[in-house]
Amino acid sequence: MGTPANPARHAAVLLSLGLTAAVMAQSPESREMEGFEAIDDLFVVDCLLPGEVRQMGRMTYLSPRIPIRTTAVDCRIRGGEYTAYSRADYRSALRVWQGRADEGDAEAQYMVGEIHEKGLGTEPDYAEAARWYRLAADQGHSRAMMSLAYFHEQGLGVEQDPVAALNWYRRASGLEENDLMFAAVARQRLDEQARALEGELTQARQEQDVLRGQVERLREELTAQAEQAAGASETIATLERLLVEASERVDDRSRQLAQIRGSQAELPSPEAIEPVPPELSRGRFSFGRYYALIVGLERYEHWDQLQSPHNDARRLAEILNQRYGFDTTLLLDASTREILSAINDLRERSSPEDNVLIYFAGHGQLLRADDAERRRGYWLPVNAETDRTTYWVPNSAINDHLALIDARSILVVADSCYGGAMSTDPASLLTGLDAPLSDALVELGLARPARYVLSSGGLHPVLDVGSGEHSVFARALIDVLESNEQLMREQDLFSAVSQRAEQISQQLPFAQRPELRPIRPAGHGAGSFFFVPRDFADSGD
Repeated sequence: MGTPANPARHAAVLLSLGLTAAVMAQSPESREMEGFEAIDDLFVVDCLLPGEVRQMGRMTYLSPRIPIRTTAVDCRIRGGEYTAYSRADYRSALRVWQGRADEGDAEAQYMVGEIHEKGLGTEPDYAEAARWYRLAADQGHSRAMMSLAYFHEQGLGVEQDPVAALNWYRRASGLEENDLMFAAVARQRLDEQARALEGELTQARQEQDVLRGQVERLREELTAQAEQAAGASETIATLERLLVEASERVDDRSRQLAQIRGSQAELPSPEAIEPVPPELSRGRFSFGRYYALIVGLERYEHWDQLQSPHNDARRLAEILNQRYGFDTTLLLDASTREILSAINDLRERSSPEDNVLIYFAGHGQLLRADDAERRRGYWLPVNAETDRTTYWVPNSAINDHLALIDARSILVVADSCYGGAMSTDPASLLTGLDAPLSDALVELGLARPARYVLSSGGLHPVLDVGSGEHSVFARALIDVLESNEQLMREQDLFSAVSQRAEQISQQLPFAQRPELRPIRPAGHGAGSFFFVPRDFADSGD
């Protein structure tokens, strides 16, 4: 966001220990250190707790130290040890988890895989990450299954294989291999993949034919014109290299297509898939409690002042509380410490059956925007400075905190420029199913953890004002939540908000395109976030 002359919201998210190094280098009296001690307490660290004192017969001994991920203050209170730079350094983070991973602990194996995937000061090693994810996934670790599915989907460290990806997503979701719902999703996704591969295969074959004809023609000319042999030979060599590449693409796409067709043949036929019931059972499901942290920032100390976040935040908090029964916390013009403290409070209040929504409206920033692998997004609290990142809150730290919150589902809604930087993962093969809700889909959505970010404009700037007293995105979000009377998933909300935002922004300088992405590092497990209107929750069959 920005002022009327520069009406853009800069997006972002929480803090990383990488910032700690820069701050700790300052003297305690320096301006950069103001308030740092309290903020540091809320950083998430890799902590080694003391071993347990155990008794065996007359022998007393100390068990190996126990690795956990928690806040720095919790680690200190429990007598643990952590390295201030552990989240930004490969060796120190690996030191905490490697021993337990080598012993076969699935959670530690997942953590080691995550360290190799992120790199933490080194280049990511996707092959090694995939190996550790597979070890944990084979033991039933759902987050490792999700990561392994994503790796197969994207071809990171393993062969790109949509069928293997779908099967790992299925296992992470708790579905059986012959589950009819999974069969419906898989058939739809495999059909999409097959159509894309058929198009790529057709194009590759056309290129192959053209290149083969050019090579043959040049060889004939070379025979007839010996004096131009040198130049023609070089051209032929180039064309033959391109022909080899085109032939390899043909073979690769043909193999993938055959693999997909084989998997489709093993799925139950469409006739065997039961139709979706027209009505949902009311009163059957327990959705748990709902908490919302609503943050609206306008009066910045060093950045341009904004106009709509206060109105957006107040109205959204009111709707969530009155229509959907959320226990809401409203933060206006909050500092770094206040935002982090509020998120930490959510961790202490929520239980495994609960749901948490975090809404952020304010400035944000994106660093290394030209490097997709290393770009970092930030939320900017009101005390954020323009020339240093001391009080900025990075996406990676928010994700660390989300991973610690024990709620069943979490939805982050970011109305700020580059808000989509919280997750660079594309929507997985099992998300976005265009099907009406049924009892089976609700059961599936409640069975696994959900971690999503709904951003107002992905990795692009967005408007501060544009729809009266609200931003374009907030106006669309408010309209959809106000008018909804049915049980609604996060993807249903996303679809409705996207359509409404497009309508509102038609007369504005640029269209806004909201994005919905799973937040895999925060523990997404293919679940769903449900919005339950009071009327729906109060009525039953």
